[in-house]
Amino acid sequence: MKRSFSCLSVQRLGAPEILNAMGDGVYVTNLSRKILFWNKAAERITGWSADEVVGRSCFDNILIHIDKDGHKLCGEEYCPLHRCIITGQASEQPLLVYAQNRAGKRVPVEVSVSPILNPSGRILGGIEVFRDLTAGFEDLVRAKMIQSSAMNTDIPTDPRVSFDIRYTPSDIVGGDFYRIERLRKDLYGILIADVMGHGVAAALYTMQLRSLWEDWKSELVSPRRFLTHLNRSLYTLAGGAGYFATAIYGTFNSKTGCFRYIRAGHPAPLLLKSGGKAHPMGEAQTALGLLESFDYSEEKLCLDKGDRLLLYTDGAVEVMNTQGEELGEDGLIYLLNGLSSPSVVELEEKIVTYSTSIHLPDDLTLLSVARTS
Repeated sequence: MKRSFSCLSVQRLGAPEILNAMGDGVYVTNLSRKILFWNKAAERITGWSADEVVGRSCFDNILIHIDKDGHKLCGEEYCPLHRCIITGQASEQPLLVYAQNRAGKRVPVEVSVSPILNPSGRILGGIEVFRDLTAGFEDLVRAKMIQSSAMNTDIPTDPRVSFDIRYTPSDIVGGDFYRIERLRKDLYGILIADVMGHGVAAALYTMQLRSLWEDWKSELVSPRRFLTHLNRSLYTLAGGAGYFATAIYGTFNSKTGCFRYIRAGHPAPLLLKSGGKAHPMGEAQTALGLLESFDYSEEKLCLDKGDRLLLYTDGAVEVMNTQGEELGEDGLIYLLNGLSSPSVVELEEKIVTYSTSIHLPDDLTLLSVARTS
């Protein structure tokens, strides 16, 4: 006996029926970002009905997006939807932003954007999909507070050396870690590390790094001994799961200007000579936590008055421009050489400008050490 099925033909369904069936908010705009469609989930998440927003521009005081750092996104330079329409490139990963609902309350949402193309490849407009992250988001905010407290470091004051730090996680919490601490009158311990992965899991490992810093504080005067202990501890914590971190740890002597350090699988530090050009320093050794034991060897470089040393995580170099070209070490050196001031904030702005994204896809830490006298 032939069975009878109730058939659903996607071809017979229109786009509104399909988009209205989605649990995520969706809206469609033309090239000038005039809203053409607003689905049912968008109404539920934002409180704005389709009748109220269709025909208006998305930047016309509707969602008023800001990023996690409070930057306004509804102009042209930082709007993800505008960028995808101009570049023809869809977002590679969701972006966390805060939308404003009809009642004026901020709602955390995860946004993905894509250009809409006709069969010949011409861009007709854009589509944004956003997911409400309110449930459980307070726990992430608390995690950020805990991580920020653990990473908080009082920058030492010394007329002979100047430290400058810029830390920007790609998510609410991140996998980068840094620490600067005075060990003796003229000696400072400096650590910058990048845990594999992103988000909460990576953030938990940064908390372990903070704890291990305290556990092995007595060894901080020796980069070799400290990283040997740190490596063995991380290997034990990983339990063979393959988790690891890259890092640079060193001690800077403000009297001599010399930096004794170990580069454990980390991007090369850049030495910027006074009146000269930046160039990479040091040889990479095994990353932390990969091997149960490793015999690290120290290197040494000395800064003259006016010289500056930049330590950074790979979020500074693994960014792409509109042609899909990675910035890389050479590109970072080019940006560094072109700075009008030694500010890490200015360097971060240059990196973001190079990128095709409004927000860097990876955690970014920039740590500058300058010998001032």
